[in-house]
Amino acid sequence: MDTLSGGRVRLGIGVGWQESEYDALEEDFRTRGRRMDEAIELMRAYWADENVDYQGRFYTSTAMAMEPKPPQGRRLPIWIGGNSDRALRRGAEYGDGWLATAITDPDIAVRCKAKIASYAEESGRDPDEIGYQMMLDVPPRDEAGKRFYAELDRVRARAAEVRAMGFGWGALNATAIFQAGARSVDAMVDVLGRAHDAIRSEVG
Repeated sequence: MDTLSGGRVRLGIGVGWQESEYDALEEDFRTRGRRMDEAIELMRAYWADENVDYQGRFYTSTAMAMEPKPPQGRRLPIWIGGNSDRALRRGAEYGDGWLATAITDPDIAVRCKAKIASYAEESGRDPDEIGYQMMLDVPPRDEAGKRFYAELDRVRARAAEVRAMGFGWGALNATAIFQAGARSVDAMVDVLGRAHDAIRSEVG
């Protein structure tokens, strides 16, 4: 994807919350965070190094390589999601940005961002180099949720709230758009296009 897009890919990752997914793979749900830490280290090595020798607790690699390498190499941005303290620390230590869920309380957003900045400084990183993105809305739980992307005034207002909380990016939830009734690719593209125009008109 990075090659096809001319070096524009940004990888978003998270450890997940559904234990049954790990059961299906016969993996330990309780070690998913530590697995993720190793996986990030290994991916960055594959993206840049000619030969990869890696000995971790969960993953090993001996004289392996990956081709073609992404144009961005080791610098390919990894944005990390999750609200737990360890997820915030992971974003500060390994990530280029934090993917927040649809936070509505500005105080929670401030506390999470402050933690990330503190953890980044502890790791010897510049907190200003970490980006912030928030989901505009969660998958709908009721009729009002299903109408969110159809009511562009709500989309515009929410985009303004997200920006006011210090987030430079907002994410539209394709699952929510599908659950709200856009059942074809063309219908989803239409909703996304109208939402994009509404957001641009509000926050530029």
